[in-house]
Amino acid sequence: MGALRDEHHNGWLMPSGSYPAAVYEDPWTSADATPTVPQMAKIVSLKPTGFESARTVGEHIRSGTPVVMDVTEMDDAEAKRMVDFASGLVFGTQGGIERIARRVFLLTPAEVEVTVIDRPLDDSGFYNQS
Repeated sequence: MGALRDEHHNGWLMPSGSYPAAVYEDPWTSADATPTVPQMAKIVSLKPTGFESARTVGEHIRSGTPVVMDVTEMDDAEAKRMVDFASGLVFGTQGGIERIARRVFLLTPAEVEVTVIDRPLDDSGFYNQS
């Protein structure tokens, strides 16, 4: 069906106001409904100093809690190992990983969606964090 046109009103038909409007029941409101309080969201921030913290990172992701992992206190080899572990962890759990700053990563479980608004151009590569 094409657009309705009329020569007297700049090419478009003006609404008459005499047509019936559809009325729908609002499933979100009812007299007997009690308001629900949303569950508090939780994000864990970890600043590991060694690879022994990998288990803690894994436990939080497996339980559905996003983790901000800051590896700035780790030497380069340990930091790379931790990021490798985190990458495998989120791949295995169908989660996600985003670098949010130099040597800082956001690890998310599968239930969490991250929207990146502005990603800076970075030619340094994924592991070149120095």
